Amino acid sequence: MNRALVIGLIGLLAHTLSAADSSPQDKLSNAAKQLGDKPNYSWTTTMKEGDGSPGRLGPIEGKAEKSGLTYLSFEIGGIPVEVYMNGQKGAVKALEGWQTFDEIAQTSSVAAAVVRFLRSYKAPGVESVAFSGKVKDVKEAEGVISGELKEDATKEFLEFGTRRREGQEPPKIENPKGSVKFWIKDGTLTKYEFNVQGKVTAGEREMEVNRTTTIEIKDAGTTKLELPAEAKEKML
Repeated sequence: MNRALVIGLIGLLAHTLSAADSSPQDKLSNAAKQLGDKPNYSWTTTMKEGDGSPGRLGPIEGKAEKSGLTYLSFEIGGIPVEVYMNGQKGAVKALEGWQTFDEIAQTSSVAAAVVRFLRSYKAPGVESVAFSGKVKDVKEAEGVISGELKEDATKEFLEFGTRRREGQEPPKIENPKGSVKFWIKDGTLTKYEFNVQGKVTAGEREMEVNRTTTIEIKDAGTTKLELPAEAKEKML
């Protein structure tokens, strides 16, 4: 085969692959995967309601390692809380020193709700990969990738923080609407933000929800995470 023709075909193939990779959906998927492949990183999560007030859960400061070890720090009702967890195992430090998830869940209904939240919590490297499959109508403008959340994902986020008694039916959700934005630098996800809106009815309680959650990622590859001996004992 003519050498010039071979070079031309290689160039055409490279251009085709590059064009496919540069689609907004592919950029998002690759950026989320690249974050998950980092050895470690830190982040801050903030929640804001539609009226500008902060969410019920204060800002979350987090750290994670590729191994799955995750650290969270936040406040509930003015009480500082620290958490180390890996999978379904975790240790929580609040008012009574380090306790297992099961131990602290037995102290109050609020503590039990927090433990349910922690057991379902996903660090950004994991959550963002899942997010890439929950978004439709993905587009890119001015360096920001955005899209609409699929209905199932929107309902899942609207249910966040909803309390219900044992045996009570799942919350009823009307007019769910969700959107999300992603910021990428050097091929890695650095920030994402999603907004969910809708009417949530749990038992006799009705709520109009308009909540924005922002996750800002930092110190990828340079985050230090040390598991205290007392917390490690509770995770065995």
